[in-house]
Amino acid sequence: MRLESNNIQLKENEDGHTLDTCGAIKIFENPNMASLLLCRLNLKGSQIHLTSQTVFELKKLGYDFEQIAKHIQQTVGAAIIVGDITEDMENDAEYLETVCPTLHFGDSQILAYSKATGTTLITCDRGLVKAARMSNVNVVNPDLLHCGESAAKARTSRLRGDVKWWISGQLQTRQRFRAEGAMA
Repeated sequence: MRLESNNIQLKENEDGHTLDTCGAIKIFENPNMASLLLCRLNLKGSQIHLTSQTVFELKKLGYDFEQIAKHIQQTVGAAIIVGDITEDMENDAEYLETVCPTLHFGDSQILAYSKATGTTLITCDRGLVKAARMSNVNVVNPDLLHCGESAAKARTSRLRGDVKWWISGQLQTRQRFRAEGAMA
């Protein structure tokens, strides 16, 4: 596991991802979550950033950070980078809190880190997802990902055209019936 601090290269992490606290816990407690992320994202050989704020929150919740980081590294196959929140990121976080009403202190710092490093944010927090989109930060919510064949089946249905035709026909019949009833 590689530790990194204030000398993070900004805006040059095309294959990097920042994992927030709830995402890290979910991957740690649910082995299928790591499989899902591997299935839908190109994480093998990439970098997963865990911020100093994430480390603080994990420890505050009673989790062993080293154990979680090691588990994520082994199951996902990505390098783990622990990045400090810089003063510029703290200032950006304060600004983001004023612009995005769904943000609170910890999430704003994680979002500011992801924005400054150019990494894709991985979070299960819908408020943070909304704020990331408002801030033009790439974001992925693992709770909303589909994997493999089930996603393809969900996107294309054999009956889609038939159902759409039937519903539009029913609506046209109702409208015609109402128009005729209004004339009489």
